[in-house]
Amino acid sequence: MNFIKRGIRYFAFPLLLIVIGASLSAGLIVSSAKKLNADGNWFETGNGIDQSKYVTLGGAKQFVRIRSRNHDNPILLELHGGPGSPQIPWSHRTLRPLTEYFTLIEWDQRGAGRSDSSELLTSTMTYDQMVNDTIELIEYLQAEYDTKKVILVGHSWGAMLGLGVAQKRPDLLHAYVGVGQALAWPGGFDETQRLLISAATKAGDTETANSLRALPKDWPPKEDIETFMKRVKTIQAPMERYGTSLHASKSNSLFKSNLLLDVALSPETGVLEGLKMLDVSENSKALMIDLYGRDLRNDLTNRYQVPMFIFQGEHDWQTPTSLVKPWFEKLDAPQKTYVQFDNSAHIIVNEEPGKFLFELVSRVRPLALGS
Repeated sequence: MNFIKRGIRYFAFPLLLIVIGASLSAGLIVSSAKKLNADGNWFETGNGIDQSKYVTLGGAKQFVRIRSRNHDNPILLELHGGPGSPQIPWSHRTLRPLTEYFTLIEWDQRGAGRSDSSELLTSTMTYDQMVNDTIELIEYLQAEYDTKKVILVGHSWGAMLGLGVAQKRPDLLHAYVGVGQALAWPGGFDETQRLLISAATKAGDTETANSLRALPKDWPPKEDIETFMKRVKTIQAPMERYGTSLHASKSNSLFKSNLLLDVALSPETGVLEGLKMLDVSENSKALMIDLYGRDLRNDLTNRYQVPMFIFQGEHDWQTPTSLVKPWFEKLDAPQKTYVQFDNSAHIIVNEEPGKFLFELVSRVRPLALGS
């Protein structure tokens, strides 16, 4: 027994010192990297802008970030996905190039990120309210920056939101850009399941195919959001294996990608704060319940009064390209353009960032400069 006590005394204390030292070193490295990333966000060009502020939209305080090398550039409002997955913790790298050509507006939507996340908001977490919030934000930008219209870019869930805005208030937009265009909830997940069963069967992956076939034919009632989310997780789990959420990386895993590193080294948010923002909140669950059963292919008309652009990863099964292409063919708009990203799945801004920037600058930006 005394031998054990002596061992603990002689080895535990040095081990504790090693752990403390390693933790301090890791913290110093992360802190230094955050400062380097902050230094890279250089907007002091004499005409640049780098601001963060709260704006009250629909009675709720909501966080907005504005950055640009030249605040005279056209305004681009980016709608993040989720619901409830703010992009500011990771977009300091991926979206920085846009700030040379656009005044980039990033917004933590109602109930997400740094915006008001009070549980009192749950009754207001509806698709219609989110559309109205977006319209109110654009009207605020009109007054604040003396502009008539903005470019609206939505990703995933944000693209569902963007369609509602484009249809309700086309007078506010130079153009709409849907990136990883989501259309149906939960119809899109049904298509993901179908595609994965087919791929797994072809690959001889009977375990995956059988687990997906074993899911009940009908979705649970919308009030049973926990069962709904478990089913979505089961459907999406094999996507990494087939490279249909993240495609242009060796591992095809979001948790092994530089996006996770971006969150850890964000100059905007702490590591724990950034990771917490990615968690599913009660407000996000309330919005999911409202979205349940929505299919914008039927809920909205096919006629739009603004130029419509779709940037879609060819390998995207998260918001399945197989649903987006036939929907796009039926669109009636003054101008419509489908841009195919051959080496991307759902996260094209990280998978083909050069092409993403080029397409925005060459196709979309001129519409804002010419009006």
